[in-house]
Amino acid sequence: MSERRQGGSRRQLGRFRSDSRGVSVTVGYILTLAVAALLLGVLVTGASGLLAGQSEIVVGDELDVVGNQLAANIDEADQLARIARDDTAAVSGTDGRVVLDVQLPDRVSGSEYDIEIDDGMITLEALNPEVTVEVDYPETEMTIDAPDRFRGGSIQLVYDGGNTIEVET
Repeated sequence: MSERRQGGSRRQLGRFRSDSRGVSVTVGYILTLAVAALLLGVLVTGASGLLAGQSEIVVGDELDVVGNQLAANIDEADQLARIARDDTAAVSGTDGRVVLDVQLPDRVSGSEYDIEIDDGMITLEALNPEVTVEVDYPETEMTIDAPDRFRGGSIQLVYDGGNTIEVET
């Protein structure tokens, strides 16, 4: 009897091997899912590199805008300090006082950044992604006295007599 079963099971197995009615739908579905997963993986990998490069460009552009804004504010503070010095010296014999509030963004594209002002150059450095931008500011009659490095945000440009404008954070 066991021989019959073996022979019968062999015939049934052979019948299943030649039967492809239900297999084609299942195999097609699995192949479609595999190709879609592969395509999605390639697209995500390619797009992530593109986005990382674009974020550095965006941060650099925003730092450039902030640097130019600060340069314009330094030039404006220099002009106001000269006017205050000359006008008040003519009237009262003392130097005037100028306080210019400057509102810089705390972050650029979600990243904190540091500012350094030195010898006619403003250096802005974002922390994530690491991007550094340098911006020249116009020649000033007053000396700019700034901390070595400070974070973006609200600052004051203060002239309180003499030939120095101080950057206060």
